[in-house]
Amino acid sequence: MTCDKGKGQIKDADENIGDQRPDPSDPSASGADAEMVAVARPIEGPPTSDQPVSSLPASSTSEAHDSASGQPIDDIVSEEPDQVTPDANPKSRPEQTPRPRKPRRRRWGRRIFSGVFTGGLLFGLAAIASIYSATETEINLPPSMRTYIEDRIEPQLDGLGIEFGAIRLVIDEGWHPRIGVQDVQLTYPDGRPAVALADAQASVSMAALMRGEVQPTSVYLSGLLATLRRAEDGVAVSFADGADALRQAQSVPQLIEDWEQVLTSAGLSQLEGISVDGVTLRYEDLRIDRAWTLDGGYMTLDRAAKEVTLSAGFSVLSGGASASLVEASYTSDIGDTAAEFGISFSEVSAQDIAVQTPALEWLNVLRVPISGALRGGLNSDGELNPVAVTLELGEGALQPTDETRPIRFTGASSYFTYYPKAETLQFDDVLVDSAWGSGRMEGLAQLEGLQTGHLSSLVGQLRFTDLTLNPANLYDAPRSFAGLQSDFKMELDPFRIKIGETHIQTGDSSVLMRGDVSARSSGWRYNLDVEVDRASAEQVKALWPAAASPKPRAWVRDNILAAEAHDVRLSVRGRPGEAPFVSLNLGYRDADVRYHKDLPVLKDAAGQFSIHGTRLVAIATSGHVTPDVGGSLDVTGTSFIIPDTTVTDGSPGVVRLQAEGAVTAALSLLDRPPLQVMEKADLPVDLVSGYARASGTLALPLKDGVLVEDIKYHYTADIFDAETEKLVPGHVLGADQLRLTGDQSFVALEGEGTFSGIPATARWTLPLGENPDVTHQVVGQIELSDAAMTALNIGLPARTVFGQGQGRYVLSLPTGAAPRLTLESDLRGVGLQIPALSWRKGQNANGRLAVDVTLGDTPRVDTIEIEAAGLRARGDITLRANGGLERARFAQLQMGSWLRSGVTFTGRGTAPPAVSLNGGVLDLRTAPFTSESASSGSASGGSSSGLGPITYALDRVQVTDSIALHGARGRVSALGGVNGQFAGRLNGDTPVNGVLVAQPAGTAMRIQSEDAGGVFRSAGLLRHGVGGSFDMTFAPSDRPGHFEGQIRAENTRITDAPAVLALINSLSLIGLVNELAGQGLLFTSIDAKYQLGPTHFKLVESSAVGPSIGLSMDGIYDLNTGALNMRGVLSPIYLLNAVGSFLTRKGEGLIGFAFNLRGTADDPKVQVNPLSGLAPGFLREVFRGEAPLLPGETPPEAYSTRPENSPQARSEER
Repeated sequence: MTCDKGKGQIKDADENIGDQRPDPSDPSASGADAEMVAVARPIEGPPTSDQPVSSLPASSTSEAHDSASGQPIDDIVSEEPDQVTPDANPKSRPEQTPRPRKPRRRRWGRRIFSGVFTGGLLFGLAAIASIYSATETEINLPPSMRTYIEDRIEPQLDGLGIEFGAIRLVIDEGWHPRIGVQDVQLTYPDGRPAVALADAQASVSMAALMRGEVQPTSVYLSGLLATLRRAEDGVAVSFADGADALRQAQSVPQLIEDWEQVLTSAGLSQLEGISVDGVTLRYEDLRIDRAWTLDGGYMTLDRAAKEVTLSAGFSVLSGGASASLVEASYTSDIGDTAAEFGISFSEVSAQDIAVQTPALEWLNVLRVPISGALRGGLNSDGELNPVAVTLELGEGALQPTDETRPIRFTGASSYFTYYPKAETLQFDDVLVDSAWGSGRMEGLAQLEGLQTGHLSSLVGQLRFTDLTLNPANLYDAPRSFAGLQSDFKMELDPFRIKIGETHIQTGDSSVLMRGDVSARSSGWRYNLDVEVDRASAEQVKALWPAAASPKPRAWVRDNILAAEAHDVRLSVRGRPGEAPFVSLNLGYRDADVRYHKDLPVLKDAAGQFSIHGTRLVAIATSGHVTPDVGGSLDVTGTSFIIPDTTVTDGSPGVVRLQAEGAVTAALSLLDRPPLQVMEKADLPVDLVSGYARASGTLALPLKDGVLVEDIKYHYTADIFDAETEKLVPGHVLGADQLRLTGDQSFVALEGEGTFSGIPATARWTLPLGENPDVTHQVVGQIELSDAAMTALNIGLPARTVFGQGQGRYVLSLPTGAAPRLTLESDLRGVGLQIPALSWRKGQNANGRLAVDVTLGDTPRVDTIEIEAAGLRARGDITLRANGGLERARFAQLQMGSWLRSGVTFTGRGTAPPAVSLNGGVLDLRTAPFTSESASSGSASGGSSSGLGPITYALDRVQVTDSIALHGARGRVSALGGVNGQFAGRLNGDTPVNGVLVAQPAGTAMRIQSEDAGGVFRSAGLLRHGVGGSFDMTFAPSDRPGHFEGQIRAENTRITDAPAVLALINSLSLIGLVNELAGQGLLFTSIDAKYQLGPTHFKLVESSAVGPSIGLSMDGIYDLNTGALNMRGVLSPIYLLNAVGSFLTRKGEGLIGFAFNLRGTADDPKVQVNPLSGLAPGFLREVFRGEAPLLPGETPPEAYSTRPENSPQARSEER
């Protein structure tokens, strides 16, 4: 059945029965409002405070409670106990026909009254009364009269014996006789007592007495000891200690009804009342094995016509500071089952009240003395009418079991009505003041389980007003609510309160609560779930229990500055011996939140807040913060977490930051204490412009005086459209997107972008920490190209670099100093050229480039190293203040095997730089100089505008393997090729000078000297040559390392020439020998054509003439071994013999001797053909040998024996 249906039933019942509240002016309710004391006294011993009364046997209270098969109030007072308890809904219950009543038994009552006051006593009493009727007189009758009366009464007692003590007759003024008997005892045949009275008196009707009838008008009894036993099958009463029951009935009302039937006897027709005092009542409830003893009680019976009112009161000694009083009244008409009753009590244990009827068993959970009253009645069918109950509770506790921690309360009062047909309690007014809360309540409760004789649970609805709550001292002060309406179910064994839909109204907020509270042997266990539609931050703070998660509560209290919460879900779980478990989830909006004392306040925030046990999480789904610089940041997605709120000495707090906005604002946020990232980096917060989207985590202990080393954080930010001119002075760094990362040890910025317009990747790193390296760095890859060199402004001449490759760079940014750039590359894809040195590296070749640059106001290349295509160079570069190359110095430069020197490039503005070679060696044997290479000014070979002037001061210029120019000095121009002048010492000995002339095959030279003999001597051709002029042309041939040219010398003397000496000796020219040994042979003219290779010197045509001799010769001289392979003609006395030279070669006369020269220059071997002297000049070719050939050289197809300028040759040509 629902609570609403219960309301309807109660209303119907209320309309039928009228107002049943106890009336203070009503005598029948005399105990209800008198606040009389009645405390049940346990049999087994003195009570303990707030503890349940012990049962008669030594069994526990709980066992007695469990074994009880209690009955509802209607079972106690109803005359029809066997009738089934009505259904809760009377409308659905079929009509019940009252069961036929059992025959009433009245014999023992009539016999007591009639037996005592009839027989022979009447005659004697009448006679005595007639004598003493004028004044109040007490007459003690003699023992013989007592024996006479006993003998007359005993036969009417149905087997019982009677004894009594003194008998007295009292006749007061007005002729009202009273008869008194003392120490009355009725006994069973075996001598066991049945009834014992200390005193019995009766006022009798004098008129009836005169007629010989005893008609008592009132009876007074004293010293009655009674026992009332309650069992499963009904009730029984006895009137002596240990006596058997004198009367049994199905219920107390039926027992009372049987008493009333005694009054219908003729002998009691004049009886108006019975008064009994000095009553000791022992009440035994065998169903639950409990017993109570009530002392000093009284009982009265008042009859007015057919209406009989029974009243009783007992004074109970409970062992406490004061005695208690229990009073009861029962009014009915004789012969009618309908009755009204009232019970009042004061300071009675709640548990003693609870066990009297299942309808009140719910009071068993209380440990408190209760004062109150019950008023109800029976209808004519013996059914219990609604019972009105008033309870006043003093200071006590809710404690379902002895082991459960009590919930203290200072007091409570209630007025409710029990509707037995509906099995419903209607609470009209309940006031509670407890440690868990206080307020006023009304509502309905359905009683369940009454059909079994035991209350199992209450189900109902309650409505509270003026409510204050502080369950389990969760709050530092009670919380007030305007109203509360709740569905509930209270289960008794084990004790559990289930809270259903509970609506709490507080301000503009609606709170819905549900849960349960149960008592376990180990303590209280509770589960509470609360839902709130909306609430202000102050309301949430107020409703947050102080004892539940105090640290998160303190954080919310101090840091949620303003907010409106919505969809609040709070769950609290309490377990014995454990701290309350709290789970809180809520949404918030219009919030101002401080995540950290040094961080800007989060404004206009919305999001979610949750606590789960010891973990706290706050998430912002929208909101913004405004740092010091750069505008506001959208922090949607930011969260704050306390992973474990139970940690002592500073719970760890974690901020997971999500921010979006201007880069300057983001850097300004990072520069707030305690991070101060930019300040530590000595960088401005407006370092980079652009738009940022950042995320990060900050972890720090939540306590005062946090040290920097206690803070842990890391963050990541994507920066879009980034640009800065402040990171590297003079250069603009830009990127479509960069990634910023960092933690407590570093901050880094990386991504793909441009460095002054050049594509590059970058990673900027700044060390942090206790002793950070103040030099932070940018590392990455950068494009290497001619444009990159121009942008980096490192001073390389235009078009030195062509193609495109990648370089790895490190840009160091020391605090207070100029940035330093280190660049390295493998040069793949990069072409390099130095036109001034005829050097070039293709794009597909690898190499190595390393550059160290100081990027100050005027950049400076501190080191540049190049290894590629045979080039190895190391140097430095200085630039002009207004830009451009000032000087590039390469202290060490090597190009393959042909150049090792120091090289300096000197800037000339927009013109190609000047080149200076300082020291070292130039090897012309492998030098790549050609007119084409010399004029190559770009990757594709351009004009000579790509070359500047070249000056050199070399240690040596290696011409051939055996010929070198030492101390070479000169200047070379690249205009039209390599042209210039030079000077030096041939093979370190004879000074020579010359010029350089560009030719298709390479650079040609013209060498001149004023010491032709010295030139021959230095070249190793003649050991002793002296004087004369020397003029030699030297040009590269089409074969690498080979040269050819002409030699002309004049007026030079030769002495100590072994080959010439051997030749003269072979002809026995004594005079020439002496001349050679003396001042030397004079040659006025020497002409020769030659070919110079790496290992051989070949004379193609040569002649040497002087006054004394003429020579013509061709052949080969091995430069490595000094071996000779020559042929020629010697013409003595050339001054005269030259007359016929027109018929022969130059240097030959009319008479000449053909010879072959073998051996070495130091030990020549000469073979002369004497007969050749007899042959005319034009026939001399017959005696010449074949021209010597170089190793590997192919001889001509046809060998001509005639010289090219012989007469025969000239004749044939004509």
